Amino acid sequence: MNNEENYQVEISRDDEARSRKATQARMRRNRRRGLDFEEEMFGRSARYLVLFLTLNYRKSYREDVSFLTIQRHRDRFVRNMETNSLLRRIRGCIWHLEEGDRGGGLHLHFLIFYSAERKADVLVARDIGEYWAGVVTKGWGDYWNSNAHKDHFEYRWGVGLGQVNRKDEVMRRALRTFIAEYMAKCDQVPRDRGEDDKLFGIRIFPRRSD
Repeated sequence: MNNEENYQVEISRDDEARSRKATQARMRRNRRRGLDFEEEMFGRSARYLVLFLTLNYRKSYREDVSFLTIQRHRDRFVRNMETNSLLRRIRGCIWHLEEGDRGGGLHLHFLIFYSAERKADVLVARDIGEYWAGVVTKGWGDYWNSNAHKDHFEYRWGVGLGQVNRKDEVMRRALRTFIAEYMAKCDQVPRDRGEDDKLFGIRIFPRRSD
């Protein structure tokens, strides 16, 4: 290997090291923000219906969904939390935008703190998923309702979905672990994402009547 090739290898290694450090810094920042969000939400109210949905697209439309498309759908979904009767009961949420491997396509993870006045978490999550699929994306969308599959969480993070009370340390510990280890992760970065495009966000709504 000549000097020029050695130089290029060193540059590549430096770039990889910088990228790795930047990814780790983003994950630490996401984790800190997510855990602060959880603490603030339970400071505001003693209990919530905690929901987790993956909002994505039907297979027949995935190739037509650009990064700009999912950004617009995300923004419409969050904006409608101000006005729609179903979504107005959302008290706060964390979202994370990713692009899956093996044809999974662009998708959004939403961890939602919903009004505890509703009890049936699986049905509420289903209704929100249907709203995304039919209204926000105008038929392009699909979703995965994790509240209907809590057993998938039990042996990884513990179950922190469903009715969660401020004093329930078992469920809250599971919820915090899920936020720290899953919601804060920084892999599956969309290929078309620009440096200024946000992939992780938090929204807390002012106290309001339903």
